[in-house]
This record gives sequence, C-alpha cells and structure tokens, in this order.
Amino acid sequence: MQRLFALLLVLVASGIAQASTTDRNKEASVDALFAELAAPGSPGAAVGIYRGGRVIFAKGYGLADLESGAPITPRTPFHVASMSKQFAAFAIALLAREGKVDLDADVRTYLPYFPDLGVKITTRQLIQHTSGLRDQMTLFMLGGRDIRDVLRQEQVIQMVKRQQALEFAPGTRFKYSNTGYTLLAEIVRSVTGKTLRQFTTERIFTPLGMKHTFFYDDVREVVPGRAHSYYREGDGPWLRYLLNLEMVGASNLTTTVEDLALWAGNFSKPRVGDAALIDQVSRGGTLNDGTPTHYGFGLFELPEFEPSVGGRRAIGHSGSDAMFLTYFVYYPEHDFAITILANTGIDLPKRIAAIADLYLPPNESPASTVPAIVAPPAFAQLEALVGTYLHPANRSVTLERKGDRLVGRERYSSEVFEVVFRADGSFDVGPRRRYSFRAVRAASGAVVALERVQVSGLPSDRFERVARVTSSAAELARLAGDYRSDELDITYTIGVENGRLVARSQWLVDPILLTQVTADHFDSDSFRPTLVSFVRDAKGQPTQLILDTVGVRLRRVTH
Repeated sequence: MQRLFALLLVLVASGIAQASTTDRNKEASVDALFAELAAPGSPGAAVGIYRGGRVIFAKGYGLADLESGAPITPRTPFHVASMSKQFAAFAIALLAREGKVDLDADVRTYLPYFPDLGVKITTRQLIQHTSGLRDQMTLFMLGGRDIRDVLRQEQVIQMVKRQQALEFAPGTRFKYSNTGYTLLAEIVRSVTGKTLRQFTTERIFTPLGMKHTFFYDDVREVVPGRAHSYYREGDGPWLRYLLNLEMVGASNLTTTVEDLALWAGNFSKPRVGDAALIDQVSRGGTLNDGTPTHYGFGLFELPEFEPSVGGRRAIGHSGSDAMFLTYFVYYPEHDFAITILANTGIDLPKRIAAIADLYLPPNESPASTVPAIVAPPAFAQLEALVGTYLHPANRSVTLERKGDRLVGRERYSSEVFEVVFRADGSFDVGPRRRYSFRAVRAASGAVVALERVQVSGLPSDRFERVARVTSSAAELARLAGDYRSDELDITYTIGVENGRLVARSQWLVDPILLTQVTADHFDSDSFRPTLVSFVRDAKGQPTQLILDTVGVRLRRVTH
C-alpha cells in the first residue's frame, strides 16, 4: 500500500511538473509576442488571459508613463476607448429588462429634444449602429474642432439638436456611430436621474467587484497610476497624444486587465443580469430586411467583423482613441477571454489570434469564412484593374501597377497597400479584411466598376470607374467661394492656391489641400473630410458643397 501511495505521489508530481512546464512555455510565448515593447523608454501594453472568470495570465509590458518611468502592470488603469460600448449597452439592457426602457420606442420618448427628422429612430437602432445618425467625431472634425480639445457630452447633444438629415433611413444599413452611444448615456440619465458613471458603478461595477473601473467624465480628475498614450514620427522621439474626452457611453471607460477578469466571468456565471440577458447582449442584430449585422449590444460577433482574430466563434470589441488601442474577446464555448490594453500603436488582432492558438484547442473552423489567398492573376488581368474608382458619397479607390504587383489606396494621399487576391475572385486592399472588392465588368469584359462587399454580408457599395481630370486654374476658380453649414455652425472658404483647391475656416490651423478626382469630386489631405463634392445648378455654377461620407451639405454663400 505504501508503495502504491508513493507511486501515486510520483505520478501526481510528474503531472504537476509537466503542467507547470507547459504553462511556462505558454507564458514565454506570450512574452515573445510583446518583446518589441521591452525597449527602454517604450510605451506598451497590459495583457490579461482569463478562464472561467479567473486570471490565468496577467502582465504588463513597457511603460505607463514615460515621464515618471512608471511600468505597466495588471493594475494600471487604461482608457479603453470603444471597448466602453459594451458597458453602456449593458446598462440599457438592464433598464429594458426592468421595463424602464422600451428598446423599440422612439428615442424622443426619452430625449424630447431629439430633432424630428421625419422618421422613427429607436434605442435598439442606437445600440446596433443602424440609426443613420452621423458620427459625433466626424461632425466635430468637420466642424473645425481639434479632437485634442476638451470635447464634452453637452456639445454632442447640441450638435444632435442641430441635425437636419440622416445618412440613411433607420434600419436599412449598419454604420458605426459613436453618437448613438453618447445618447444611450443620456437615456440612462433621463430614465434614472443618474449619470452613466453613477448608474454603471452602482449596478454593474460594484456588484462585480470591479473596484478600478468607471466612466471618466471629468478631465480634471486625477487617476493615480493611469497610462498615458504615445506615438512617434518615424525614428523621432516619443510624443504624448492628448486625450481630453468628457463624453461617455461611446468611450471613456477606465479599467484594468485585473478588473476585466470579473467582467469576463459574468458571461458564464452572471452575477449582474442572468443567462437570458447575457444571450440578448451577445447576439447580433439585423436590418429591417433581416440581414444580420453581427453587432449586438456593444459586442461584435467574431470573426465576421475581424477575421484576423482567428476563425473561432467569439464576441468582443476593440477600441481606438488617441493611440490607446484595446481589445476584449470572449470565447463562449471555452469560457475563455483575452484582453489587451495598449498605450501605443501595435497590431492587436494578430496577437489575440496567437494567444487563442496557444491556450485553446485547435481551431474548430480553421477555414473560417475567409476565402484562401491565391497568387495574383496574369499581367493582363492586373492591368485591366488599374484605374480610379469613385463612390460619390464615400471616397475614391485607386489601383496602380507596381512591378508585377497591384497596389491600392483608398484615398489619393493615404498609405499604399498591396492588393491581396482571394480564391473566390475577390480582393482586399489593406491588411484588415473588413470588406473586399469584386470587379464589375461590361459585356465586353472591360472593368467598369468595383463592388465593395462587406465581409459581414451587409449591403455593398458600388465604386464607378472614372477618368481622373485636371481642371484649369480658371475652372477651379469657379468653385471658389464661401460655403456655410448651419448644422456644423461653420463656413468653409474654398480658394485656389498654387494651382489647386484649398479649404480654410476660422477654426482650422492648417488648410485642407484638395486633390482632384473628377470635375466635381476632390480627395482631401485631411482625415475628415476625406472627400469633397460640389453640386452645380443647370448653368454649371456651384451651389452646394458636400463633405465626406456623412453627406453634410454646405450652401454657397452669396455676398
């Protein structure tokens, strides 16, 4: 009996040692994924890996504050950007279950100041990005605001009050809109009399024990030990990226990778809500015609929206603000979650997929829904695609030959990416396959357009092939003048400088340089607007200026 007992002890010890070795190997592999952040004086990331709501790995890489030299740890508070949306949506879900919010009622039920745009917009459509509301950050930038300014909740409300049109009819398209989530915070306030910070702290974070998690709604507040974000230009020094948001709901949650373990655990063993509520917030919505959007309550269904995180079924959300890059992914079949919170620009989806491969069984659907990459087609087929393609309410796409490769850019002045071809005849422009392109051919076989198809199966966009033009200085001068938007409360002055159109306003530090695509469409060198379009009357005189994908119209001012 003693020998048998001793043998059992040896076997148990051997198993523990083997498991310990395996764990150390996994941890070393995770360390290798973040080795680039080990350079002295570098910002970095915090990583949390959870199983069953328990932390199985938590570590920081790099510095939270380059001035003090404070390192990133699992307890470092991070601004998590749009990862915040799942918490704002969960707050609304709690109120809906209690009968205090009707998800399908008109939002004017709760926000009487919301403008009457002639159609019904529901709270559910705000949550699932199908409302048609223009994005608040785009509106700020088009209105001449520097996003490094202090941007406040009340400013979004005032912008919403001034809106005169939507991008599309509610429920007919999916388009990510931060505005909807800022309004969710206002619905919480309207219904409960509490700010989103107060409500979520009371109803979500305190019950879960998330002691270091809250919506940061006052830029003056001191948060000890929090991470700051950084970027660099080429090989230059690290620079601070300013973040002064007081808007909550769409963003501005502060949390740690340790606290997020408790949130991950609530998906399988709910302490806030119940299994039915978890199922509700985890499921993607649909458009009016039944098309799935793969976006639930602040959570994407993966990998439909981010194939690069791997093919395993999961839910999650990323975030990006002022060089804070974040990602939270939960794998329901394995009760397993990963979060990465970074304070500089690194590739998070690639690292999420690599960590999942380390800790989870082989991918249950390794092929996923993504067609395989194939070799580029023959020279003649590549040459047939070369050209410029324009979506009048979106932007231009230019495809060019570079040796035996095809490269593309989605704006005239943006970075050039190699075109990747797929087995189903589609191709991608850029490293993140959010959508793909297909050539549209005439009966003669000539390529006349590109159809941009969302990977998630959402409605496609058609980019017509156009011949780039270069207007004379006199022709450009006809477009010059002042263009006014009451919605944005801004006037743009269009002029001709050094043979090209330039846009200026009293709020812009630098002018916006415009590069001609067609006679009336111009790419810009600015992040917003990306495309400027002129509308002419029957005599060919410009009467309006349309900015960007959101379709804000500015009328030409006659003096």
